Amino acid sequence: MGSKGGFALLGLLLILAALCHSGHSIRCYQCNKNPQRCLNVEDCGGNSDACLSVEAAAGQNRYFRCWKRKECNYLDISRLLGESQLKYRCCEYDLCNRDDAPMVSGKTALLVVPLLAAAWNVCF
Repeated sequence: MGSKGGFALLGLLLILAALCHSGHSIRCYQCNKNPQRCLNVEDCGGNSDACLSVEAAAGQNRYFRCWKRKECNYLDISRLLGESQLKYRCCEYDLCNRDDAPMVSGKTALLVVPLLAAAWNVCF
């Protein structure tokens, strides 16, 4: 295959990838302050590109919803949900915010980030 054929194939693959990605929105479980198992499913739209699961108030309040990946941090989640003590998990594939997935507390996230940065500096 000549260079023209290779470029045409590459262009076709890029267009196909863009079309396939643009038509799909992520699906997440959607429940608020529900201590029981969440079974409601929502097709996320707009700027939502992740699913969120939150456990707050010592497990009494549980949230499952569509979320923005860039707002997946303790400060934004705490402010928007009005909860101070919470564990959370953000993920980026369909129905990944099921209620039996492991969650990270705000304190744990604050401890892990410096450790990962130190390991990165040592290894690379």
